[in-house]
Amino acid sequence: MSDLKPAAPSLAAVIGAGPAGLMAAEALAQAGLTVEVFDAMPSVGRKFLLAGVGGMNITHSEPYPAFVGRYAERQANIDAVLRDFDAEALRQWIHGLGIETFVGTSGRVFPTDMKAAPLLRAWLKRLRDSGVVIHTRHRWLGWNAEGALRMAYPQGERLLTPAVVVLALGGGSWARLGSDGSWQALLARQLGAIGFRRQLASAAGRTGCGYLAAAAEQLRFRSGRLEHATEGKVRRCAAEEHCLERPW
Repeated sequence: MSDLKPAAPSLAAVIGAGPAGLMAAEALAQAGLTVEVFDAMPSVGRKFLLAGVGGMNITHSEPYPAFVGRYAERQANIDAVLRDFDAEALRQWIHGLGIETFVGTSGRVFPTDMKAAPLLRAWLKRLRDSGVVIHTRHRWLGWNAEGALRMAYPQGERLLTPAVVVLALGGGSWARLGSDGSWQALLARQLGAIGFRRQLASAAGRTGCGYLAAAAEQLRFRSGRLEHATEGKVRRCAAEEHCLERPW
């Protein structure tokens, strides 16, 4: 097992190269850190590209109070984030990539060519031009006993000891595209099952993250996966083995 590279004090590792990971990489690079992004798939942004099949709805043009009001009981949590980067800021960010947008008759905002691929290509170019290094076919295996990140790649396994680690691993919605939820088991082993559950619940309460549902809805586990049952329909999401009687 060999080190990927000597870790500089300013090295940041981002695990996951979907939109969240790429945006984190951009922010870290702008802050002056050396950034490397790792993704298990052969290419990045696979779910992002899939979204482009339906026209690539980016955001909505409705006035801000109505927009943030759609988050219902989580509005207060989301408002603190959206005020720093609202729908108009997102459009301007996209325009900065050289991609123009338009508002459809429904008020939804789309790229003019209705495709995700040109936007992703322009974004990746800007990231690489800023010094961000992207590694594909690198699967995160957790940490070793000394706290180094373990990375499996086609030639074997490597260790990395960055100063900053960002986990942008997505949910369990589409394993074929890389979103398989397997990261939860890694965190559970590292933090301990009880501590992991408590930290998830705490984070959900503070930031609005996590699996949320109305109080009248039931949450239960079957075969290691969470089944969310409401109105006779079942939707599944990845989750660790713990039964939740109520939402976070």
